[in-house]
Amino acid sequence: MASKDAGAFIGGVLLGAALGSVVGLLLAPRSGQETRRILKRSVDALPGAAEDVTESAQEQIDRLMHSARRSLDETIHKLNEAIEASRTDGVVPAPGSGNQDGPPTQAAENN
Repeated sequence: MASKDAGAFIGGVLLGAALGSVVGLLLAPRSGQETRRILKRSVDALPGAAEDVTESAQEQIDRLMHSARRSLDETIHKLNEAIEASRTDGVVPAPGSGNQDGPPTQAAENN
């Protein structure tokens, strides 16, 4: 989620900078030809800036997904170890063992 917010923020900053540049150029006391030339340079630079933002956001998303996947795998592994340990200790019955009420009681162990 933070990665998405960072990408949106960077995109907003770039868009604001581009719009500010356009407005500044249009209101600047320059000749029309010079203003159009400067404006063309600014517009030509936008695709490169957008591509940089896209690549940066994709890298952040990839890192976040890798980290989340690793954390999930570790958690699943720990849960499986805990389940297996509890089964070998007799705390949790194995699926299909018939005892669905929880750990065996003293009476059930004596039978």
